[in-house]
Amino acid sequence: MALICSVSGLRFTLDDCTPELIEDTVRSFVRHLSNGPLAVGWDGRQGGERFEEFVVATLQSEGRRVHRLGIVPTPTIQTWIARRRLPGGIAITASHNPAEWQGLKFLGEGGLTLDATPFYREARSGGASLTNGHRTGVHPVRWMHFQAISEHIRTLWRHRWLQNLREKIRHRAFHVVVDAVNAAGSFILPQLLQHLYCRVTLLHANGSGIFPHSPEPLPQHLQELATSVQRYSADIGIGVDPDADRLVLVDESGKCLWEELTIALAAQTVLEHAHQACANRYNPVVVVNYSTSSVIDDIAQAYRAQVLRSPVGEANVVRRLQESLGVIGGEGSGGVILPHIHYGRDALVGTVLVLGLMAHCQKRLSELVTALPRPIMRKHVLAQPQSVSTLLEQVFAYIAQHAEEIRRDDGLYARFGKSWFHLRPSNTEPVVRFIVEAPTQKEVEQLEAMILPLLR
Repeated sequence: MALICSVSGLRFTLDDCTPELIEDTVRSFVRHLSNGPLAVGWDGRQGGERFEEFVVATLQSEGRRVHRLGIVPTPTIQTWIARRRLPGGIAITASHNPAEWQGLKFLGEGGLTLDATPFYREARSGGASLTNGHRTGVHPVRWMHFQAISEHIRTLWRHRWLQNLREKIRHRAFHVVVDAVNAAGSFILPQLLQHLYCRVTLLHANGSGIFPHSPEPLPQHLQELATSVQRYSADIGIGVDPDADRLVLVDESGKCLWEELTIALAAQTVLEHAHQACANRYNPVVVVNYSTSSVIDDIAQAYRAQVLRSPVGEANVVRRLQESLGVIGGEGSGGVILPHIHYGRDALVGTVLVLGLMAHCQKRLSELVTALPRPIMRKHVLAQPQSVSTLLEQVFAYIAQHAEEIRRDDGLYARFGKSWFHLRPSNTEPVVRFIVEAPTQKEVEQLEAMILPLLR
């Protein structure tokens, strides 16, 4: 069945999910929140408006006032919840999943992502099927689209060091090409870049919800963006997913950068600020997930920072960030989390930090990337077996005596010196992901030769 419930929310295709199940899951979520208005927005993909109407009506039937934000990025909803101190909200998004998918991301206090599993289980058990007895439409809906976008951009400058970064970016007047896959980033990204005095060329940013290519922002899907950067002699190209919480970059030569480099460059900006501000008086903490490249470790080492790792999923990274008082976190898929702004992945934050690094160092993006280490990483997507747990146990038994470090709180993570692999079921698709990284091609192939036969 094409329905996935995880720490990343609920994702489904229309053929495999009933309206009653969605309604009951939303009801369960609402009843776990404290009293107060809730925010709702959607990622702009086709068909999402119908789900927005459905979710708003369900919330009203539970006696809730609704702040309806319209087509906005998920981080805009998170920022709105945090700044207005709402008890929570819902982002209607399937993130990077293809056009036939829909999804719900449940947000709690502070805009934090909540695991959808308990709400879904309660809905399946029938525990949330009855309404609270309120009449639908008791409370009017407040439309907050333009206010939410403006407030999100203003929030980026809450701290002095980010204001200083803004002025450095403005001084450079970068030329930026934007590919927002015609979704939620279509409106807010151009506004942000214009605020930064950038010259903006829009590639796919009409807000129609019609994806011009696969919506997952990976280099193989962004070749048109790369060509456009080169054609227009731009300084940088930025590509985002439909709900604009992930960011992938194109340098001035038209080369699509490895998605793992987004969090690495953003972290370098933050650690440079921490280094200057605190003069080595403390060791800052960076948090990433198990699947994130070790490039981040090399950058952290240069600034005497500590890297902590968590299971994959925004909620897991955020939890570790809060526990450790980390200065920045994220995921190698292009997600950047800056606690100074809010605890959520945010392509706008990533854009500001990368442009800020270019402006601060007075270097082109390609020059910044050349200075970074480049291990070899391979990502495999495999059919999900009937029993993922059995598969994981077999692999664990095989490598237990050889690995220097093993973690089992998110599938199976194993490290062998500077080489590592991560094997886990996806949070967002019915597949198993197998990621291998090592300093050299030969070492990657050795790890693959060890593990892949077990998986096949």
